Amino acid sequence: METFIFSFIRSFIIFGRNLAGIFNSPYVTYRKLSHEKTYLSQTVFIPLLIFLYFAFVSTLRSGIKNPFLLTIKFNTLIFFSILGFVMMLAVFVVGGKLLNIKTQIERLYLLWIYSLVPTLVWFFTTSILYLILPPPRTMTFLGKLYSTVFITFSVAVFLWKMILYYLTLRFSLKIDLWKISQISTLVIPCVIIYSFIMYKLGIFRIPFL
Repeated sequence: METFIFSFIRSFIIFGRNLAGIFNSPYVTYRKLSHEKTYLSQTVFIPLLIFLYFAFVSTLRSGIKNPFLLTIKFNTLIFFSILGFVMMLAVFVVGGKLLNIKTQIERLYLLWIYSLVPTLVWFFTTSILYLILPPPRTMTFLGKLYSTVFITFSVAVFLWKMILYYLTLRFSLKIDLWKISQISTLVIPCVIIYSFIMYKLGIFRIPFL
């Protein structure tokens, strides 16, 4: 029991340090993650946060008065988010093989799962704002100010996500910008198709990737 507690605390500290790192200095943090001996146990906190978010948003959409619909909604979100995550890893591996690059799955998994942090930040923020300022929103000065701030925030988080995407491929596959661009020609169509299917099924309006 003491060993488990010690391991949990150590993993949490490592996770917290890397979480701050990918926000303050993502390049240095990702380079360290790709070179140093890392503990995959630190990544368990990201799925826990994802489960927490999906429980929150499922309750928000379905309500707690209907446990059956709540369970279906929660399980659906979890399943398709895992599917999207695995799809991205698979596309990275296939892209690496097409370029004759040896891929270390553990390193790829570690770097890519940390790239879900910007995704979580955006989804959590938008869901909380939905509660605070539910639509429809007016075209008053405050309404326009809110829209401007929200768009600016969304662009900033998107750029953060793209930086982590680049660093994931840069350090997990050890490739340059040109080869990252080549792999991206495979990634982009897959993301578009996945996003279209999720939108048509009414699961995600914005893909959880």
